[in-house]
Amino acid sequence: MTEALCIRPLRCDHCGRELPVMGQLVTFQCPGCFRYWVLSTDALEPITVFRAVPEGAREAGADAGDLVHLPFWVAEIDGTGLKGQIEDAVKELQGVSQAALRTGFEGGSVKRLPASSEVGYLAARLDSLGSLKVYIPAFKSLNTYAYLKVGRLLTRIQPSFGLERSDGAGHPILCALRSEEATALADFIFFATLPESIQSNGDFLEKIHLAPARPPRLVEFPFRTRGASLVSIIGGFWISGRLVEGVESLVE
Repeated sequence: MTEALCIRPLRCDHCGRELPVMGQLVTFQCPGCFRYWVLSTDALEPITVFRAVPEGAREAGADAGDLVHLPFWVAEIDGTGLKGQIEDAVKELQGVSQAALRTGFEGGSVKRLPASSEVGYLAARLDSLGSLKVYIPAFKSLNTYAYLKVGRLLTRIQPSFGLERSDGAGHPILCALRSEEATALADFIFFATLPESIQSNGDFLEKIHLAPARPPRLVEFPFRTRGASLVSIIGGFWISGRLVEGVESLVE
């Protein structure tokens, strides 16, 4: 039996105004009450959107170039739990390899273990962080590598910043990725921050899964346009403007 097709109006549940159609975007700002809504799999849900504010930085207007805010889902991962997963994965691989050696490789095979120095460094970093934030880009891009590259850079840096609510009139959030889709990408972005020797160890990585401690938050991060590049004000790295579809419409 096929499921019935359900058509719902694109309308603000608070004031009743129609929401503007935004193509592939899944977030909307009501033109009447300026509340934000996100399109889930079967309904419109209210959402609080934040802007990242540099800590101890100069005023954004002091830098040359035009300002662009790019949306990211920020997933917070419990560092202690992730460290425990890593330690359990290493112990399990060690146990499988030792059993295989004892039985002359019958019924099992020797597993390649990640270097103990690299695992130790990763565990120590998780201890120092307490919680790990994974940054999943939510902007539109014709190049899916953008999600890995930009998310990897912010996740590797683990920058410090403040937060303020983004609720200005006429300020749509150009988000093309749902929260559940972003959560599914968190593992891949985290793996991309690891040393290459660990990235290539499929036996180890298949045992690691990042579970956010709470639902991801949608946060806009500031970038400056410098020619064909976008320079992150929080983090200091740069990316090609070609990675972001329609970047010209984002300039403030």
